[in-house]
Amino acid sequence: MSTTRMAEGIAIGYENAVEQREPVKLQVTGTIPSWLTGRLYRTGPGTQNIPSNNAPSGSVYLKHWFDGLGMTHCFEITLTGEVKYRNHSTALGLQARYEKAGKAVGTTFGQQDPCEAIFSEFFTAFEPLGVDHPPAEQCGPDDRNVSVTLTPDMSGFTSHHAIPSGISSAGPRYIVAKSDNDALQILDPDTLRPLHYTTYNYLDPRLDGSMSAAHSCQDKETGEFFNYTLRFGRTAVYKVFRIRRLSRAESGKDYEVDILAEIKDAPAAYLHALTMTEKYVVLSVWQGDFDSNGASIRQNHSIAGSIAPWKPKQSSTFYVIDRHAGGIVVKFETEAFFAFHYINAYDSGDDIVIDIAVYDDHSVLQLLYVDILKSGTPSPLSRARRFVLKNIREQSSGESARQAKVEYTLPPSSSIELCTVHPALYHKPYRYTYGINKEDFTKSVGFTDRIVKLDMSEPESEPKIWTIPGTAPGEPIFVPRPGSSPETQEDDGILLSVVLDGKTQKSMLVMLDAKDLTEVARAYMGTHFPFGFHGVFTGLK
Repeated sequence: MSTTRMAEGIAIGYENAVEQREPVKLQVTGTIPSWLTGRLYRTGPGTQNIPSNNAPSGSVYLKHWFDGLGMTHCFEITLTGEVKYRNHSTALGLQARYEKAGKAVGTTFGQQDPCEAIFSEFFTAFEPLGVDHPPAEQCGPDDRNVSVTLTPDMSGFTSHHAIPSGISSAGPRYIVAKSDNDALQILDPDTLRPLHYTTYNYLDPRLDGSMSAAHSCQDKETGEFFNYTLRFGRTAVYKVFRIRRLSRAESGKDYEVDILAEIKDAPAAYLHALTMTEKYVVLSVWQGDFDSNGASIRQNHSIAGSIAPWKPKQSSTFYVIDRHAGGIVVKFETEAFFAFHYINAYDSGDDIVIDIAVYDDHSVLQLLYVDILKSGTPSPLSRARRFVLKNIREQSSGESARQAKVEYTLPPSSSIELCTVHPALYHKPYRYTYGINKEDFTKSVGFTDRIVKLDMSEPESEPKIWTIPGTAPGEPIFVPRPGSSPETQEDDGILLSVVLDGKTQKSMLVMLDAKDLTEVARAYMGTHFPFGFHGVFTGLK
């Protein structure tokens, strides 16, 4: 397939998806392991183009990939080896507002209109609380676009009034969708229907920042949930917090919010994630600084358009916070970098090992506009970099930051994005990570064309690759084989990835043996699956 035809074929992944609210059975080839049963939930953009009689062109075109209106998907793998698929649009209320206005009103991620005078609810989140916008309880469940990550049974909502009692016992009781602001959307895990819109501020009024990490952290053993909020102002304030589950007998509610640390000496920045270990929470303030500490958003009505020019000499800073007792323990600095995602982090004696998928600068944000992605313009992909923060508890004079050690950075041939690991080994020592990859980012068409497996304990080793020419895979999710040991059989399981075939312009759920990336089975869809962001697998209870 020629480069031009390949670009045209996979460009459909950025077109509107067909809504499928009732489950349909997919055609399966190969053999699905008998133990692989459960649900793969995925979320991301589902609508980039909204027909509107009030738009000059006849439609509202959402220019940036991150601005596409949300759609949540579910692939259910049954006990009999069938695969059923359904999806649900999750921002229809916001879509109706766009259609009525004939444009994407207010501030979005990448849509810039300097003459815009109407501020969306996304922007009003940047104002002080209580100023000319209704509380979250007055918003409809699909009035905001919340479609980046999914957290099943997130702490803080166990007894929420929006969760119906008739939810199936096959999976989670509810799912919470999250984004890079303070918005949270509760979803029905069976139908995927939006049930309720809320914010972190609803959980605790001290969480008064308008931005947060789409990639929070959750301890699978304790259920503790960790994230930050960022409040704009003359001094930016990051509040790193924890949500703990309680019995109602303790306090009359089923959760408690603890503010672990407030950070006031860092610039307001676009930080898509934070990470943690068994001892610490780590917030890395890499270089995604907003002009004027976020005040520029008022003028630009755009997140990407409000990020300051790259400053190569400005350090990035790691804030290490005690995740149990709270408080900033120590700070580390390193050379400037940008990132979306951590790969993993863990304690090693009194050190912290942090693996991040890094970019040399933040220019990638400007390469994720839909027209650029559709054209097949080559774009870089992030590379795995290992940082080591040495001697965390060592006493040091003053409050100056120490220097982080860069142990290695993998070459472009081992590029990785949308990285995942064994679900039992997040925040613990691990060996393997899986993600999307590009054969040659200076020539390859599209955002991704391969799935990669990296051995982080042997950075010199050759990565394992799965690829089919003319296809574009999505984030691979690792599902461990029941009974296998995470410590001694870390890659004993199956990878699930939704792959778009540029030739047929239809998608398929591909299942790979995680040990060697050999294909095990496929489930064919009758239409294309839109290029999305992240997902999670939940086994049957």
